[in-house]
Amino acid sequence: MNNLPTAAATLEDLSPAAVPHGQELPIDVQTSYDGSNVVYRMLRLETWGPALMNLGYYPFRWPFTTLNVLVNLEWAQRQLVMKSVDLLNIKPEHHVLDLACGRGKSSFIIHCLYPGATVVGLDLLNRNIAVANALFDHLPGLSYAAGDVTDLKFDDGSVDRILCLEAAFHFPDRAQFLREAYRVLRPGGRAVVVDFAWKTEAHRDTLDDPETRLVREVWQWDDFFSIADYEHAAVDAGFRIVSTHDWTSRVSTPIQAVFRCLSDLGNNSLGRRFLEWRNPLYRSISPTDWKALAESVVAHQYVRNNSNYMVFVLQKPE
Repeated sequence: MNNLPTAAATLEDLSPAAVPHGQELPIDVQTSYDGSNVVYRMLRLETWGPALMNLGYYPFRWPFTTLNVLVNLEWAQRQLVMKSVDLLNIKPEHHVLDLACGRGKSSFIIHCLYPGATVVGLDLLNRNIAVANALFDHLPGLSYAAGDVTDLKFDDGSVDRILCLEAAFHFPDRAQFLREAYRVLRPGGRAVVVDFAWKTEAHRDTLDDPETRLVREVWQWDDFFSIADYEHAAVDAGFRIVSTHDWTSRVSTPIQAVFRCLSDLGNNSLGRRFLEWRNPLYRSISPTDWKALAESVVAHQYVRNNSNYMVFVLQKPE
């Protein structure tokens, strides 16, 4: 991590002159979801995480989203899990694999919605699995294990349903992940992959722009697939594409509005006083942090303009 900019890096720090074209950023996923990341710390003050770490699904458009979500972001995160799980069409006898489950709450939600199913949450980070076991252990039919999504330690055709929710953008080889998902699914099995994707291949040209590099540093990713990349890789793995869904207007657009609202308030003396009155924990965000967040808002908007928040529903043929 010594070669990575800090979470408070500026656009100038990540300019082409500062970071050579095409250079990959060292990836340390954990830093996206801990106190070293000022973006995460700010969102955490609004109930975002720690057990769920997705952007959330917002049924109401801005400005109603901003007013509602400032009360509880975690509610929107649960909505995203449930909307995604709905697409799996889980039956009571199914074995369900929740890939990159983070700290385990998405697996727990699946268990609560379908108590007859067997649910396994898998994550690369041992510390996430330790937290998941501490929070959600001792429930029959629900378990957690550490593992690599590109090298699944499951038998061929042993799983009925796979969920990968807002995690694949971290993966170094998404095509291999899809091949492994196909291998472990039973014939007729289904996978739902929820992820960011470039709108077109041309939008990938923004990958090395300073705004994109700042977002890459915050959330620890090297590149997205384009929508076409996902479709081609899924078909090459053997899947039939059941459906695709663009949830940009319900996920990345509204959370961006919330992000901007909080940043605007925090970079204004009266707004900052309001936030600190409403939630004294905002006193932990320094003026330097608020300035860094303002730049991050601009960078996140730039990436959002070039990408979509997509859902791919994939079926293994009978």
